[in-house]
Amino acid sequence: MRPVADPSSPTAAPDVTALVDRARRQDSTAFRELFQRHVCAVHRVCTRIYGSSPDVEDIVQTAFVEAFRSLGDFRGDALFSTWLTRIAVRVALRAVRRRPTNSVSLDLVFERPGDAPGPERLAAAREGLGVLERLLGELRPKRRAAFVLTVLEGYSMEEVAAMLGASTAAVKVRVHDARRQFEKRLKHQPDLLAALGVEGAES
Repeated sequence: MRPVADPSSPTAAPDVTALVDRARRQDSTAFRELFQRHVCAVHRVCTRIYGSSPDVEDIVQTAFVEAFRSLGDFRGDALFSTWLTRIAVRVALRAVRRRPTNSVSLDLVFERPGDAPGPERLAAAREGLGVLERLLGELRPKRRAAFVLTVLEGYSMEEVAAMLGASTAAVKVRVHDARRQFEKRLKHQPDLLAALGVEGAES
């Protein structure tokens, strides 16, 4: 879900617009400020679409480079954060297509010993994050992007459709299919399914 201190909020939007205008005039301070404000959100989206990897740092950098080079194309029809996320998604999906397939079976996760060291809650949280990452890795790239942006990032179907260059109906189908795949893979893990916010949810 979106960060609490979202720079795309109405109160922050005019400031972001001013920064974009300055960045268009090659103001290095504005570039740096825009990067600092949005890098965490962009990194999170890229990681969820590409998966945890050292390559994510390069993907994030590429996304910002492409965005800053394309500032002349930003017309303000959408929030800057939405426009930037659209570019980040495109860069991340491009990276996914280029890398060799390296799937990891969820069965290995479920067979791990239950006596992992550390507090029980921390162990459960780590397990949930690990399962989520592997589940996302099993999804087709476009389905994964739709699920990440809609369910995990909290964008509307219309926003996601614009980001992915797809129809709203297509996004709904992708999210629905991703949910069904999650439910199928976690049918014997109802607690994890509920923790991931997938169980019984329809968009």
